[in-house]
Amino acid sequence: MTTPTNDDGTSLRLNCHQSRQDDGFPPEKPPGLLTMRAAIILLGSGVIGGAVGALTYLSTSDTAKALLAGLAAAGASTVALHGLIGH
Repeated sequence: MTTPTNDDGTSLRLNCHQSRQDDGFPPEKPPGLLTMRAAIILLGSGVIGGAVGALTYLSTSDTAKALLAGLAAAGASTVALHGLIGH
């Protein structure tokens, strides 16, 4: 395997954000961890699950029941929000 070289014989070094052809455009940004849609769905389900868990705790004073109700609500709302929020 050979190392790419410049016209003057020096080695060609590229960092991860440079392209081999300098076409005058800025390099593309790497993709994010989550899409905006996924972030909104997960945030909404977290808020819904937290609200259901808090209300369950206030009504029963049982932490285990409140945690299970909040997790179940978060899971169900994730599926529901996925269907409601368009692609």
